[in-house]
Amino acid sequence: RLLPATGVGEASADVDDTACQFCLRQDATFTPETVDVHYWRECPMLIQCDFCQQVIEIATLHEHYAKECESGAPARSKASELAPGSCALCGIGVGAGEDEDWRDHLIRDGCRNNPRDANRFSG
Repeated sequence: RLLPATGVGEASADVDDTACQFCLRQDATFTPETVDVHYWRECPMLIQCDFCQQVIEIATLHEHYAKECESGAPARSKASELAPGSCALCGIGVGAGEDEDWRDHLIRDGCRNNPRDANRFSG
């Protein structure tokens, strides 16, 4: 299932709509519509691209800027300023760059430049 006008989605028909596939937040009140709102506005693993406005996984933002962003040259220029293997928001190295490494950085530790407050979901 692809989210309209976003870079995130899930092709499987077996998606659990009560859990975010990115930050793993479980919420029994999630419906297909409210989990989409979570992706668009809240998920600390996702961000809206400043150039094309697609919602992108922060873990793939460097690649998005370098190869996928429809804005072209401005995004490629931004990509050239970023260090591969580091967070595109703060520049901190993200270990091996696996999903768990990104969750540690963006949710557990908290990226200081992430505009989405990861800590509002703890508890």
